[in-house]
Amino acid sequence: MVHATGSAGTQAGLVVGIEGSDGGIPIYGISVRNPRDKQESDVYDLVVDTAEYVGADEIARDKVVANDNYVGPGYGQPTSAMVEAVSLLARTEGILLDPVYSGKGMAGLIGEIRKGTFSKDENIVFVHTGGSAALFAYEALFENNVA
Repeated sequence: MVHATGSAGTQAGLVVGIEGSDGGIPIYGISVRNPRDKQESDVYDLVVDTAEYVGADEIARDKVVANDNYVGPGYGQPTSAMVEAVSLLARTEGILLDPVYSGKGMAGLIGEIRKGTFSKDENIVFVHTGGSAALFAYEALFENNVA
């Protein structure tokens, strides 16, 4: 399962839910704001608190993975990979991704597939967390990407 990770809540909830139900599904976060160490630390702190709150067993630290290769110059700052991912999904699938979270998350998924991190035999679920209204704030980025 691949998703954008920023404020830590989505990833922490996914990790606690999957691990707490013995789902056996790896959760792979694409950071949209922080370097890997900070993002993973923030998520794990929330995993610990959430697991305790819901009465789940302790969850191993290595269950929290955040790739920071797609943050670019910073939170909310566009990257060419994000523009490509948002344009590609809009054009080929009719799926609108926001430029801040799911656009960078999808850029990370596409990039990692191209690098061979995921094989073509793997089943991958991308968690789209919404936010397409944010596209209006980034309209100029996409003017030349209309097919």
